[in-house]
Amino acid sequence: MKAIHFVLFMAAMFITMEKSSAVIPDQVPCVQELELNFFIEPIVNQGLSLYDIPQGLWSPINLDLHSRNQTVPDRMKQRTAYMYPNPIEYPLQRIPTAKILLAVFHEIFLETMRNYQVNEQPSADLIFDYIVGQQEGRLINCFGPEVKELIPRLQ
Repeated sequence: MKAIHFVLFMAAMFITMEKSSAVIPDQVPCVQELELNFFIEPIVNQGLSLYDIPQGLWSPINLDLHSRNQTVPDRMKQRTAYMYPNPIEYPLQRIPTAKILLAVFHEIFLETMRNYQVNEQPSADLIFDYIVGQQEGRLINCFGPEVKELIPRLQ
């Protein structure tokens, strides 16, 4: 009888462990969505138009941003590889992850703008700030209202 109770107990523990490990996500879906799709073409175009970037450069800039945007997950892993605890691993540390993610986006944006000789300061930074400001809703939905402190405010 004790053996049956032990087997049932072990089976219940195994099922509980299996269920709890399935609940832990490898990646928060909104973070993954932002990592791969932050630079939305209409928003980027609006920012470029506000700072008089020639319209003939908009499409190549968007293509370059889209291509570089695909490197964000690897860049995030590289930047956080030696951090303990790692902010992008379970449990996700939302604000530190948001800070690192915005820094990676800024890096990608500046690389792209330099590629098209649109790296005048403060224009490139102001365009980036505009793009981030337009993504405020997505950032808040993913990281919470505390992320507002990280979003640049244009004067």
